[in-house]
Amino acid sequence: MNPFTRLFVVFAMVSINFVSHANTSPDNKKLPLTSSKPITYAQQITFHSKLLGKSQVMNVYLPENFEQSSSYHTYPVIFISDYHGTRFFHTLTGIVKHLSDVNRMPNSIVVSLNDTHAPEIYVNGMWSGLETNGVWAGIEKFDKYGQPDLYIRHLEEEVFPFLKENYRANNHRTIIGVSGSAIFPLNTFVKHPQIFNNYLFMASSDMIGMGLKKGHTFIEVMAESLSKGLGRREFLYFADADSDFNYRHAPPQQGLEKLNNLKKLKDELAVYKNEDFTFAIETITNESHYGAFLKTMRSAFEHMYPEKLWATEMRDLIKQPGDAMVNIDNFYHALSAKYGYEILPEANSLSIATRLLREGRPKEATSVAQRWSLYQPKSLAALFIWAQALEKSTLYKQALKKYQQLILLAKEQESGRLAEFKLAMQNMKNKIRE
Repeated sequence: MNPFTRLFVVFAMVSINFVSHANTSPDNKKLPLTSSKPITYAQQITFHSKLLGKSQVMNVYLPENFEQSSSYHTYPVIFISDYHGTRFFHTLTGIVKHLSDVNRMPNSIVVSLNDTHAPEIYVNGMWSGLETNGVWAGIEKFDKYGQPDLYIRHLEEEVFPFLKENYRANNHRTIIGVSGSAIFPLNTFVKHPQIFNNYLFMASSDMIGMGLKKGHTFIEVMAESLSKGLGRREFLYFADADSDFNYRHAPPQQGLEKLNNLKKLKDELAVYKNEDFTFAIETITNESHYGAFLKTMRSAFEHMYPEKLWATEMRDLIKQPGDAMVNIDNFYHALSAKYGYEILPEANSLSIATRLLREGRPKEATSVAQRWSLYQPKSLAALFIWAQALEKSTLYKQALKKYQQLILLAKEQESGRLAEFKLAMQNMKNKIRE
C-alpha cells in the first residue's frame, strides 16, 4: 500500500442513495413514502492489470449526457491521485459538473487513480516528523513503493486505451495532486512529461522541497525537465492555504521554508513561460489545509478555461452576423485550435434551434437541429424541432419523413409525447391538402 495511503482508512464512495421524505400533513401524520431509488454519479471499476500483475481500482465519473451523446463527442480526462483522489473525488466531480453545465469548461471525465506507485523520495528536511511530547523527530526519506516506471506503462498501455475504448476519452489529460498525494504527479512531471498536459497541485509547497536524490529538490529537476523541451506540458498550478504557512503544530521555520519553496519555483519557471507553457502560483486566503480545495480547483479551472474564452452563450452567437451554425462552429473551432483537441458544443445547447424557429429563421433552425440530432441521435426534442423547421420551410416531404422517424423513436422510447407528435404530423398533412 502506498506510504501515504496506509496512514488512512480509505472509503471510496461512488454512489449516493437519496430518499425523499414526505412532508407532514396538517394533522401531523407523515405521508407514505411512494418511491426510493439510488442516484449514481460515478462507477468504481476493478480490473486486472497484466503489466502490474494485480487488480487495480479506479473511480470514474462521466459527463451527465454521456449515454445520449454520439461517438462524435470525446472527452478530456481529469485524474486525481491516491488517498486524496478518493477523499475529494465527489467534490471534484461536483465542480466539474457545475462548470461544464454552465459552459465554463468542456464536459470531462474524472478518474481517481486509487493506488499509484512512487519512487524513493528524500525529505530534505521538509518534514520534521511527527510531534511526540513536544519533540519533533526527523524523517530522512520515504521508501519506494511499487514500480513507478512500470506503473506509467500501465497507464499508457492499459488505462488510457481502456478509457478511450469504453468512455470516448481523448488524449488531453490533467492530473491533480493534493498534499502527500502529490508525489506521483511530481515524479511524472519531471520523468514522464508525455503523460499529462496539465498539472494541478494543492497543499504541496513542502513536497517540492523534497526530491528524487538527497539534497536535490523537485524545484530544480522541474526546471531541468522543462529546459529539455520534452513532453507536452501546458499548464502548471500550485496553491496553498495561507494557514499552511503558519501551522500551529509545526515549527515556525517550516512555514518560511514552504514560502521560500514557492518563491524559488516561481523564479525557476519564469524563464520557461510562453504561449505553450504557463504556470500560476497562488495563496488561498482565509482557508485551511484541505478546506482550500474548492477555491483551489475553481481558480485552477479558471486559469485553464478563462471566462473570456468560454462564457459566450449560444444566444449571443446566433445574434452575430451570418449563419447561426457557421457562427457556432467558428467559436468551437477556435477553442479546439487553442486546446489541441476537438471541442464540440454540448448537444443540449443546440436547443437554441427552438429560438431560431421562433425568430422566423427556419433554414438556420434546420441546420442547428440537424447537428443536434447528429450529436444526440436518440433525442426526441432534436428530431421534433428538425421536423418543424423543415415544415416552416415548406419542405413538406422532408418534414413528413422526419415526423415519421420521430414517431417511431417515440414509440421505441414509450414517450408520453407520442400523441403530441402524431397531432403535429397530422396538422402538417392538413396544410398540404388545403
